[in-house]
Amino acid sequence: MKGRILAFRQSRRVSNPRYAVVKPSIEGNYIGRKVVYTTLTGKKIAGKVRKHHGNALLVCFSRGLPGLALGSDVEFIPSSKAEEKS
Repeated sequence: MKGRILAFRQSRRVSNPRYAVVKPSIEGNYIGRKVVYTTLTGKKIAGKVRKHHGNALLVCFSRGLPGLALGSDVEFIPSSKAEEKS
């Protein structure tokens, strides 16, 4: 499952690239799910969905994302609980 990075979490003067607003391709409850962003060079940065942000989600990444990440895709890792139910 994929999603798109829309923006970084920010205030009036400060932008925080460790938190990103992500719009999932399919709506659902994603809180607690893991997310992976792959850079152009192949490095993977892991994150976790923290809360809803309107129709999007707020994701906290382990490291700050590069500016080129805006508008790019991320991949949602299926949770083990969802796999057990199916």
